[in-house]
Amino acid sequence: MRRQLAVALLIVLVVSSGCIGFLTGQSALTFAADDVSVSEQARSDTGYEQARDDTQVINRTFRAGGQTRNVTVTNHVAEYQRSVSLLGNSQPLARMTVISSPAVAVAGQTFNPLGELSNRELAQRLQQQYETVQNVQFEGDRTRTVLGENVTVSRFSAEATTVAGQNVDVYVHVTKTKDGDDFVVGVAVYPQGLDGEQQTVDTLFAGIEHETGES
Repeated sequence: MRRQLAVALLIVLVVSSGCIGFLTGQSALTFAADDVSVSEQARSDTGYEQARDDTQVINRTFRAGGQTRNVTVTNHVAEYQRSVSLLGNSQPLARMTVISSPAVAVAGQTFNPLGELSNRELAQRLQQQYETVQNVQFEGDRTRTVLGENVTVSRFSAEATTVAGQNVDVYVHVTKTKDGDDFVVGVAVYPQGLDGEQQTVDTLFAGIEHETGES
């Protein structure tokens, strides 16, 4: 259950602004992100395997001024993993998550808080494969190409506890961009000491694919 809470929290944040339903006069609003994934070539080059590929739907009803509005938001979530040796055991602790989330634009305004969250905040929220991620420390930014755009990738060091209760120092890499009508976020995390893993992360980020629905 805890593994699902971090992503669920993000989805709840998307519809947490109670004003969005009341700007349009409609009884219901529906926002859905387009599919997002990492290319097969990037996975083959890095040895990462798909662990999850699904949508998460959240429904909320807001009431104000005697009016009721229903809001449905659908995010797309894909996870990839690679097993690494930790304390004598092989565990899938090198992971990359990519999420597409609709901008939720109404009357020319965007209400999805992803547009305002910093890379540090995203690093703290999106690591569901660990029980906790704390003491997040910024280490530096670099520029990489994601979905044809130059984007900032931030690296953090952090202290984490796995779901099995093991303490491990990790690196967290976060990037975010807006593509079409969606925000696309990539988050990678792995134990410190893995040589060359940052380059691997860059390959995965460069391999992000997003179906914008545009022909």
